[in-house]
Amino acid sequence: MNMTSDPPRNAGLPPGYDEDDPYEDEDVSKYPDWWRQNIEEFREFGMRPYRPPRLADGTISPPLINELEMEHDVDIWFRSHDPEAGKWALIVDGEAVRELDHGRDGGGYSVYGITKKELKKAVREATRS
Repeated sequence: MNMTSDPPRNAGLPPGYDEDDPYEDEDVSKYPDWWRQNIEEFREFGMRPYRPPRLADGTISPPLINELEMEHDVDIWFRSHDPEAGKWALIVDGEAVRELDHGRDGGGYSVYGITKKELKKAVREATRS
């Protein structure tokens, strides 16, 4: 049996329910537009608070993805390509260019198993003519 100081979660809570709102005492107007829009959309749909996904080295991924898309004129996504096996891939212009791990850290952030340096290299290699 796992003994923790936290009481068990109520089974009646909706999926994704999160007791903590990391923005409760924050001035969200100081956040970048993309971040603020996600906070608002997550709230609107009753989802758990938005926590931006990160790379394995801690880099917040949305601004880096945007930067690489602009630099290389491509669309970049992280997508599950085998949900039953938990396999994810880096997708560049519709093509899987690298398989990677995906998980959540203790803070509830999605973490993709690739570093900033590795991501830049993979996109650069995928966009070579």
